[in-house]
Amino acid sequence: MTELEQPLWRIAKNRNLYPQEQRLAADIPLASEDFRRMADVAENHMRGRTFVVGDDVTVADFVLAYTLDWANEVKLLDRSPQLVAYMERMYARPKAPKRIAQLRAALGGS
Repeated sequence: MTELEQPLWRIAKNRNLYPQEQRLAADIPLASEDFRRMADVAENHMRGRTFVVGDDVTVADFVLAYTLDWANEVKLLDRSPQLVAYMERMYARPKAPKRIAQLRAALGGS
């Protein structure tokens, strides 16, 4: 997870979080490629799998789905159809929409 999440943080910091004068626009494409290289590993791992580990959903699935959702928001899953399908399966779980809505409400989103 850290290998996927770290480049996403670099992108977020350089797009939104750092003060404008501290942002490094050139780091965004580098971080994007770092993410895609690690996503390729996850893409291969998820081939033929429903969940990250074993036959049942685990915390690893929730963390990966969240991280993939973040990556999807910044358009980094363009070469990861297995990961997109996995994320969609995770969000299609019966309790997922309610939990997502609750989280967004708690964060002040729509």
